[in-house]
Amino acid sequence: MIASILGFIYAVGQVLVPCLPPVPLSREVLTDQYLGKWHYIGVASWYQKDIADFQAVDSAQVELKNVNDNLVMTGALREGADCVNKAWTYKPEPELDYIMDENGHLGVAWDGKWLNCPSCLILGKLHPDAAFIRFMLFARTEKTTELVESFKTKMGCFGIDKFIIAPETKALCKLEGTD
Repeated sequence: MIASILGFIYAVGQVLVPCLPPVPLSREVLTDQYLGKWHYIGVASWYQKDIADFQAVDSAQVELKNVNDNLVMTGALREGADCVNKAWTYKPEPELDYIMDENGHLGVAWDGKWLNCPSCLILGKLHPDAAFIRFMLFARTEKTTELVESFKTKMGCFGIDKFIIAPETKALCKLEGTD
């Protein structure tokens, strides 16, 4: 009940203040709606060096699973002619419901409603040791110009002006270990 009221207040706030940052997703709502396959759309940060690793990514798809109350992301990235498979495990922080730990890196997830894309997911990652943060955009469907522009506009509200959008010129790689 309280979550519904807060959600309504936040929705009204978004109309009045379009650059209001999104509310992070609680681990309690990271359920079937967010699990499954996603297309990687792009990444954003304040500094190019924070997202440089994504320059070689032509296209990618990931799958989110709940494994023993951890969020496990497996990804198949197309880098040139190669397919690179990776996996990340996000463990919920006990004291902060919406913070997840990925080997010392902090992760926060937001739904895409902030971008007028209910079938989108934004994953923010803070790497304290390397002193950088980046925001990755995922969608259930392939990217559109409108989605990319919305992402850039909303990130621009916070002075974020460095982007790498996956060009998607080659076929997606197959996710290993998935149906």
